[in-house]
Amino acid sequence: MRGRVATSSKVWFVWMVGMWVAFFVLLRTDRLDALANSIQGLPWFAEIVVWFLFFPWVLGTAVWTGDLSESVRVLLVVIFAAGWTIISIPRPKKPTTPRARKPADQ
Repeated sequence: MRGRVATSSKVWFVWMVGMWVAFFVLLRTDRLDALANSIQGLPWFAEIVVWFLFFPWVLGTAVWTGDLSESVRVLLVVIFAAGWTIISIPRPKKPTTPRARKPADQ
């Protein structure tokens, strides 16, 4: 008997995939640089909050707009997107088995 997949897990997966789709749309339409500049232009506290809340995508943005060669940037961004998406795939919870009772002390 398999456990059920929590609704929150499904929502998280949809969020993760949707954000990566948005990332690649911004990349394709050449608007990722503008996004990176607007993140860097935030006050330091707001920038930390954005990094915390949107870490995988901001990391991908920082790598893509960095000084690395294009092949390394593509490889890293694909690894980030695939890795975070794979670990976000909803999995059923394992059913818990009741613990065996200890015999009563005599």
